[in-house]
Amino acid sequence: MTGLGHAVDTLAAWLAGGPPGWFAVTLAVLAVWVAPLLLLVFPVAAFGQILERKIAAAIQRRKGPNSAGLDGPLRLVFRAVLCLLPRERQDRAFAAFCNLVPVRTALLWSRRLGLGQFVADGIKMLGKEDIVPRGADGAVFRFAPYLALVGAFLPWCVLPFAQHLVMLETEVSALFVLATSGLVVVALKMAGWGSGNKWSLLGGMRAVAQLVSYEVPIGLAVGGVVLWCGTMDLHAIVGQQYAPGVFTLLGWNVCQGPFLLLLLLVFFVAGLAECQRSPFDMAEAESELVSGFNTEYSGLRWGMFALAEYTEMLLIGALVATLFLGGYQSPIGEQWLLLLPTWLETLLHALILGAKTLVVFLLMMWIRWTLPRFRVDQVMRLAWLVLVPLALLSLLGIAVTLLVAGGTTEGMAYGRLAARPRPDLSWLPWLLLWIVPVLAAVVLVRAANARYGGRHPALRRLTGEGA
Repeated sequence: MTGLGHAVDTLAAWLAGGPPGWFAVTLAVLAVWVAPLLLLVFPVAAFGQILERKIAAAIQRRKGPNSAGLDGPLRLVFRAVLCLLPRERQDRAFAAFCNLVPVRTALLWSRRLGLGQFVADGIKMLGKEDIVPRGADGAVFRFAPYLALVGAFLPWCVLPFAQHLVMLETEVSALFVLATSGLVVVALKMAGWGSGNKWSLLGGMRAVAQLVSYEVPIGLAVGGVVLWCGTMDLHAIVGQQYAPGVFTLLGWNVCQGPFLLLLLLVFFVAGLAECQRSPFDMAEAESELVSGFNTEYSGLRWGMFALAEYTEMLLIGALVATLFLGGYQSPIGEQWLLLLPTWLETLLHALILGAKTLVVFLLMMWIRWTLPRFRVDQVMRLAWLVLVPLALLSLLGIAVTLLVAGGTTEGMAYGRLAARPRPDLSWLPWLLLWIVPVLAAVVLVRAANARYGGRHPALRRLTGEGA
């Protein structure tokens, strides 16, 4: 046993055919820890920019990126391979290859989907001059993008992709995620300060104020899930959400009570602010701050900040799935997946987690191109006067629920995860747990409507109602 996690230990022992040596352990670490990031997170985060452009175009009723295809990169490959032939023969070979029906169809769809834009953006970022402004703190300015990437990627080390695919298993993985993701705050402040630009400094201050504020409701939301599941291990939290039978989703945390559902909403809204996505993009408000903390960055360093942003979006989606939506578990028929061969089960579980993450990812993009940006005071008021009280109320509700439950019962073992105690909640307390808060919410909403009317006064003035 290497102590580097179940997946590394198993793969290293299989490669060595017995007690693993350093070479087998190194190969296992590269396959389990490095490969998922390089082959999954990096490409998806990069293609996320193209996906967002297509979604924005669909919402705004335009085509989006559809002029840059893969013809140029493919022609470059032909030039390199056939470099000893005359230019005319190279062109004829390229034209003949492109006229093949499968190739012509693939090139047509690559242009329609804007896949060539991905290559063009990469070449553009690599080709742009890396400028360090005069008067900037060079070391701080250069190091900030790398620290942002580190803060965006480290939390992935403890996220369970599948039952047998976890990079690093630790009993405090939830705390690890909160601690390592905080490095992004330091990186944005370093970028604003190191640029030597007052606009960048103001953008960095805004970013720090926003991220520090919204880390509080995120921490409270994670704390509520930890309180309910009785563990800080993200993999154990996934195992706690397993329910036997056909409808496995009935065991997910989001179905366990209205307080956990409320924590899901708090976590998602605070996650939007942590990713600085609209309507919380005040740190990069182009109309106010000339792009904010990254104003002076160009080329690859600017691309690092963009990659970190999209990686954080994927991280929020994966955490929503892990904490509230059963992680990599299937919503229907999970027990049948556990009977499959290990390689097939791992593949299907990873795809299920990816699908859940992608749904949250697309929802964040949809919101960006739908809602206008909040003012600074509105952003802070939402964090401290809305999300934090709601999270504290949910924590209180979960604590009362655990007291009403009157104890715990032995849960079910899930795969290679051992059984853990879970709240002993029969059907009647569970039903009351949903009915009482929902009725209280209905009463409060009706009382607010009776006092303030069905619409906000500003909205009535805007729509001319009552004029």
